[in-house]
Amino acid sequence: MTYPKQVMKTSELVAMGFTYRYLMQMAHIPDQKYATKLPGGMHFYWDTEKFERERVKLSTR
Repeated sequence: MTYPKQVMKTSELVAMGFTYRYLMQMAHIPDQKYATKLPGGMHFYWDTEKFERERVKLSTR
């Protein structure tokens, strides 16, 4: 899958068709490196390259 930006917010990924619940499950996997929150912030920011690699890896199990 291709993404329009290198770093995207959760709401942008939801607009692309991902469910909010799925993204929150992915964001709360221990030691993941693709979703981060800025200090004091409430939005997750997703590194789309790392997220896509992990998403493909998890879907092929």
